[in-house]
Amino acid sequence: MPASAAPAACNNTVQQYFVSSGDTLSKIAQAAFGDPRQWPRIFEYPGNTEAIGRNPNVLNIGVSLQIPPCPGAVQSIPQEATPAAKTARSAKNTGSTTTSLPIKLYVVTGDDWPPYVSTSWPKGGMAVVIVEAAFEAAGMSDNVEIHYVNDWSAQLETLTKTNRYQLTFPWYYPKMEFWQSCDRLPEPMQIRCEYDHSNPIANVTLAFFKEAGRADLAQDTLEGIKSKRLCRPKGYSTFELVENGLSVDNLHIEQSPTDCFLRLLEGRVDYVLLNRFTGLAVAAEMGIGDNVEMADITIASPIHILAYRNNPMDTVQYLDEFNKGLQTIIDNGVYGQIISFFNDEFTRRLTQ
Repeated sequence: MPASAAPAACNNTVQQYFVSSGDTLSKIAQAAFGDPRQWPRIFEYPGNTEAIGRNPNVLNIGVSLQIPPCPGAVQSIPQEATPAAKTARSAKNTGSTTTSLPIKLYVVTGDDWPPYVSTSWPKGGMAVVIVEAAFEAAGMSDNVEIHYVNDWSAQLETLTKTNRYQLTFPWYYPKMEFWQSCDRLPEPMQIRCEYDHSNPIANVTLAFFKEAGRADLAQDTLEGIKSKRLCRPKGYSTFELVENGLSVDNLHIEQSPTDCFLRLLEGRVDYVLLNRFTGLAVAAEMGIGDNVEMADITIASPIHILAYRNNPMDTVQYLDEFNKGLQTIIDNGVYGQIISFFNDEFTRRLTQ
């Protein structure tokens, strides 16, 4: 018997739902959360992205989806482990099942990409909390120290290469099965071939924002968008567009997300491409939240922890330990509570 996504079944836990005839991700979000615009919460949950594919409105009947906790159901960031469990684990091992791990593992991130990493957000942001919870579940909480350095290029080019830090996050990683070789990547991305990556910390929804109410775009698919005018701010990555069959030759590049939205409202572009959190936040700051909307089309862009391959400390083992802990918090529901809390915190800040 398929599990239900009815509002009455939606609570503070992750639940299973089997896609039925006529379902779209927006309809499931309406049934589960009471708001069809909350479909990215379902799309981004681990495993759902792969099951759903590129178009949230084309779902295969019988596919199993995980429905994260309801909006407002998680009032605080969950504790990764009880004090008793921490004590027992500390007594059992000093940090990890891998005996060669160091006493202290230094991890670097930035401080300017909310809600993923930002010290102005609870406990440093969603990605920070997930990383700490995963290492906690792996028995390494006392061994890991996270620092914030707002020079993203330095994190890859010098800080991890010289072993000042053993890991860095959160980073996109190219799909090498598509690119085949590093020299085919855009030049700024080629350095990432020098790194190994963890399982995804989170799936970032690359949203296609359009002017609200444009009937001529209502039925667009990712294939149909190839002929449309797309805007992406200067300095933002484009490799994920190429991976998903979109050409960057006619991409409109503007100085900032604000400039892209201005071009959209002037009718000079059809879509603005931004991760959903950034797009919604910028639109709200501009006072145009009612004038733009997310299309039911998306590209999933996973973010990872990276470890420098030539590090003499064999940093791949750290990723293995992280992956084990990450799977643990996904399985025990802590992961779902973390991302639900930060989604709600984002909504609260957006509307305050």
